[in-house]
Amino acid sequence: MLFSDINYWAVVVTGVLSLALGFLWMAVIWKKPYQRDMYPNVTTQPSNAAKMQSFIIYIVISFVTSIVYAVCLQLWQAGGQAFDYDGDSFAGAFWFTMLLAAGYTLPFTIGKKVWQFKSWLVVAVDTSYEVVRFAMLLLIFWYWN
Repeated sequence: MLFSDINYWAVVVTGVLSLALGFLWMAVIWKKPYQRDMYPNVTTQPSNAAKMQSFIIYIVISFVTSIVYAVCLQLWQAGGQAFDYDGDSFAGAFWFTMLLAAGYTLPFTIGKKVWQFKSWLVVAVDTSYEVVRFAMLLLIFWYWN
């Protein structure tokens, strides 16, 4: 029943917009410091085939993220009745979304510092992108009925 109530047009739109936002965030707004710290010793560019593979993987993951977020938002809204909170509160949905973003984003972004020895700037750019992306998901899924 959960998957039948998902707005799949919103999934398509948020999947594509996640790519656009990622491009703007990493390659336009934060381009120089992010690329300097994320790829400090890279001298060669990946092949077009490798770039295409990365693009395909990321778009699939963006759609999966959008579907999972839509299900989580539905569960949060429905849980309001069972757990006595206002499931129709946008403010509550916002804080729920930020909790999801923190819980699912921070282990991966902080891992870049801890395990890959990237800079805190990389962590900050990646984390802020995810926070903005999850806020975008909320706005689109909340208001697109």
